[in-house]
Amino acid sequence: MGRERFMQLGRLGILLLIAIILQTVVGSQVSFLGVAPDVFVILVVLVAVGSGSTTGLVYGFVVGITADTVFLDPIGMRAFMYLLIGYGVGRYVEEFGLASAWVVVILAGMMSLASQVVYGLLQVAMDVEGSFFSMLTSQILPAALFDGLLAAPMYLGLQRIRLLSQPRSTGTIFG
Repeated sequence: MGRERFMQLGRLGILLLIAIILQTVVGSQVSFLGVAPDVFVILVVLVAVGSGSTTGLVYGFVVGITADTVFLDPIGMRAFMYLLIGYGVGRYVEEFGLASAWVVVILAGMMSLASQVVYGLLQVAMDVEGSFFSMLTSQILPAALFDGLLAAPMYLGLQRIRLLSQPRSTGTIFG
């Protein structure tokens, strides 16, 4: 394994550690419209934007298993969702590139919305009390908005400290 690949794995490990800390410590204290951010899904999107579909897929799976453990969910629920998100976002960026910083915000918001909808439907299927439509208005939509808005400052900050790389297909998105 080359030195650059080893350094990338180290950066991704540090990002996962930062996500665990942010989600468990800061995420429980910060809320917007009554919901906490999902730092894990934002991070999967950001890594996929900078590193592509293959890294996004693998990182999504690892982060998903970690999120399942942190949130005390059945193992594999978030892992599968985040795996698909990492691959899908990575493929999108490889295929179309990024036109602006708003694309990162929109991708994070859309992927958060998708994961929240799937998670809400799974909760309804497991017979958790409450209706899906009340979850949609009180949790799912505000969480997607919050996650989307947090994506840009997280992306810029992580790039500034060199934990995330620029997308390979387009140079810089903030120019």
